[in-house]
Amino acid sequence: MLKKISFFVILILTFVSAKAHNPNTASIVVSPINGFWIMQFAFSQESANAALTQFYPTQNLKDISVEEYKKLYIDYVKNKTSLKVDGQKIELSSGEIKLGNHQTDMKFLLPTFPKDYKEVQIKLSVFEENEEQNTALKFVENDKSIRKVINHQNEFSFSFQNKDNKFIEVVQEVETKNPYFLYIYIGFGVLLFVGLIFLVRR
Repeated sequence: MLKKISFFVILILTFVSAKAHNPNTASIVVSPINGFWIMQFAFSQESANAALTQFYPTQNLKDISVEEYKKLYIDYVKNKTSLKVDGQKIELSSGEIKLGNHQTDMKFLLPTFPKDYKEVQIKLSVFEENEEQNTALKFVENDKSIRKVINHQNEFSFSFQNKDNKFIEVVQEVETKNPYFLYIYIGFGVLLFVGLIFLVRR
C-alpha cells in the first residue's frame, strides 16, 4: 500500500515539475516605477526561438549578430503588443533587452500612459506561434493589482476598468465564429431526444 502511495506522490510531483518548467510560458508586468510606466517581460528563450523562427521564415537567426537578433526580437514584441488606455494607443519606446540562455528579460517605457484613466485594453499575442503558449499578465499600481493568464482561448486579450479604487476585469463576450454549426448541433440534439421518446413509447 505504501509503495502505491509513494508511486502516486512521485507521479504528481513529476507532473507539477514538468508544468513548472514548461517553456511555453511568459510573464509580463505593467506598473509605474519612479513615476514612469514600464512594461516588463520575462520570456523562455526556448519558446522565443521557436516563435521567432516562424515569424521570420526567410531569416536564418543563427547566422546573424547578437545585435541584429536583439533588434528583430524587440521589433517582434512591439509588433505583437497592443495597449490602449481609454481608447488611445500607448506606444512602447526605449526598449531594453537582456538575453539569457534560458530566459530573456525585456523592458519598455510607456511615455504616453496617462495619470488618470478608466479602462485598459491589452492584446499581447507574443509567441502565439506556439500552440500551448500561456502568458501570465499582471498590472500593478500602488496597492491595486490584477492578474490574468492569456492564451489562444482568450485570444491573448484582456481588458479591465480602474473603478472605485480597484481594478475590475471586463468580461468579453465570445462570438460564435460559425453559428450554423451551433444550429446543426441543436437540431441534432432535438432529433435524438424525439427519437429516444419514440423508442421508449414503443
